[in-house]
Amino acid sequence: MLFSLNLTVVVFIASFLAFMWALNEVYLKPVGKVLEERAKLIEDKAAGGKNAHREAELLQDKYEADLKKIRSEAQAAIATATEEANKARTAKLGVIAAEGMEKVDKAKAAISAERAQLIDALVTQEQELVEAITRKVLGDDSVNVTIDESQVRRTLEEAC
Repeated sequence: MLFSLNLTVVVFIASFLAFMWALNEVYLKPVGKVLEERAKLIEDKAAGGKNAHREAELLQDKYEADLKKIRSEAQAAIATATEEANKARTAKLGVIAAEGMEKVDKAKAAISAERAQLIDALVTQEQELVEAITRKVLGDDSVNVTIDESQVRRTLEEAC
């Protein structure tokens, strides 16, 4: 017979079971333990990464909100500064315009006074000239010519 049942089979089965138990204790349990630790480490790292990602998103949202607030404050400050600068510019332009108008009025008054002086001088000269021309035209130096000064002044003012 090819296969017989005797004590050898029992010894063979016992040695096989002892070998499997030793293999389990020496190789399989430590490898399983290392694999479990590695899986736990990976899960912990993944959870830590998710937490860090969540915190980073929160920080980014806070940063963006702060940035938006700072930008709006900066725009408000720029608008305020621009408004104040425009007010100051308008005030300075008003002062300069008033000074300019004052100078123009003074110049007009000076020109008017100078014009009046010139007209006075021209009235006298024109009276003398008209008297000289009348005497020469008449050929008589004894002729008394009277010219109305107000009429000469009015004519000169109209001409100027």
